[in-house]
Amino acid sequence: MARTPHEIVNPLTLARPVGYAHALVVTPGRTVFVGGQSSRRTDGTIVGDTVVHQFDHALGNLVEALRAAGAEPVHVVDLRIHTTSVPSYRANLGSLGAVYRRYMGRHYPAMSVVGVHELLERGALVEITCTAVVPDAHDHDPLAEERALEIEVEEGMVSGPFEDRTEPGNERART
Repeated sequence: MARTPHEIVNPLTLARPVGYAHALVVTPGRTVFVGGQSSRRTDGTIVGDTVVHQFDHALGNLVEALRAAGAEPVHVVDLRIHTTSVPSYRANLGSLGAVYRRYMGRHYPAMSVVGVHELLERGALVEITCTAVVPDAHDHDPLAEERALEIEVEEGMVSGPFEDRTEPGNERART
């Protein structure tokens, strides 16, 4: 999966990020806002009875909406996850991380997980929203990916609940 065109900033003066970035400096471009995506099928019914299963379907819906708007997961600069079951979310971080990586790769934007009393869709345990910025074509810096890789190699890595401990190089660089 391609690297994000946006600059990820994780100051050493803050706690190490765990499956997210502290901040992103966004490349100029077209902004895409994706509204709340739950685990709804095209017929409107909610799929799944666990946080993991609903997260899987909701994230798939979010990526589908992104692509329909001409964006990709690497363009996401802010991701918000709302859940009615924070304890279940915490208990399943490993499984949720595997689902996340399947759709989003190793791109960790600014993220938050928020516990809510309930969601609009009856039976929904998870709802995800995001903001993406698709860079202007004339602003593409062909060396940006190379510099991002250099930073990742030189600065070291950060661990978190979304990491796959069996795969080397799976953690986020701190810049």
